[in-house]
Amino acid sequence: MFQSKFATSVMIGAIGCMLSGAVAAHEFAATSTPSNAKPGDNTTFTLDSSHIFGTPEEAEATKHLSAALITADQKTGLAFKINTDAPNLIGTFETPDTAAWLAAHRLPVIWSQTPDGWQEGGADEHPDAVAAVRYEKFAKDLVGAVSGDKADAFISAPIGDKLEIVPLSDPRKTAIGDDATFQILLDGHPLTTSVLATYAGFTDTPSSWAYATETLTDERGSGIAKVRISAPGIWVVRVATDVADEEGIRAHNLRATLTFNVAK
Repeated sequence: MFQSKFATSVMIGAIGCMLSGAVAAHEFAATSTPSNAKPGDNTTFTLDSSHIFGTPEEAEATKHLSAALITADQKTGLAFKINTDAPNLIGTFETPDTAAWLAAHRLPVIWSQTPDGWQEGGADEHPDAVAAVRYEKFAKDLVGAVSGDKADAFISAPIGDKLEIVPLSDPRKTAIGDDATFQILLDGHPLTTSVLATYAGFTDTPSSWAYATETLTDERGSGIAKVRISAPGIWVVRVATDVADEEGIRAHNLRATLTFNVAK
């Protein structure tokens, strides 16, 4: 047991070193409550930007965000606003009677590393910057009914995000101690990458994760990630990658999170 925990800690540290200068960026995640909402119930969702999953740190600018509720039949845009009770964004939707995605997109925004720290804007605004990175973030939260094969077929279909975490079955049905399985896609194609995961309440230490793994190839294809579910609660799976960008921008950093609730 000690050896396993030690290996995971080393892997997490190595992954942190491999990521671009984007390590300072907040993670973007969507969550909803209550987790056991019935069809027709009014569900509250939050869009968090934080280094500690489950602990919001700052509200993204609403002009940079969009959100939608996606079912097998339709996609409905969702309104949201600054939360007066916490540093995040908040909105509501009516819980559907099928599985659905609460999907959010943080549009690309350039941040520059200046002598005064990371500042929004490129070289025009910050001529003294040593580097600039374009950040774009995607978040998915699995909501609605937990049901059979038809729901699983919807859940395991990509919604089309540039960087996307796609469950290969409903991860909410994963038993404690078992693996939830995902495929990581970049522009619709399998991506070989590192995958991090944790659950709300795991730690108060910033940028720390309960689980780390690498994608693999099996009979289902490549870009496959298995995440061991070790506790009940709200889980987040996270991936990040850099893609080429125009001159003057060090990288276009893409990040994606997928959240879901695992019952006891």
